[in-house]
Amino acid sequence: MRETEFFDWLINVDGRDIRQTRDNVSRARRVENSLSMYLKRPVNLDEEYSKDKCSSILEMLSFEYSPRIPESINLPRDKNGLSSLRTAIKKYIKFCGSTRI
Repeated sequence: MRETEFFDWLINVDGRDIRQTRDNVSRARRVENSLSMYLKRPVNLDEEYSKDKCSSILEMLSFEYSPRIPESINLPRDKNGLSSLRTAIKKYIKFCGSTRI
């Protein structure tokens, strides 16, 4: 993930305030780290965007899929928690679509 560029994009293009920006970057990083542990391979949002525009990541963050992920993986199990992570990934998808990788 291109954290610095994503951070700047959230503030300057998406119009987020500093708290929302930090939350979105942190959530996207949490997804990368948690799914890396779950999949037992490095997960990079830029690579996932290139592969399938992060659709597989969004699927894993669905309420229907989440019971398959072990409790030891640092991901929420409730719809609200998953929704906030999905929103951060959707913002990253929008960022990638507006910039070049």
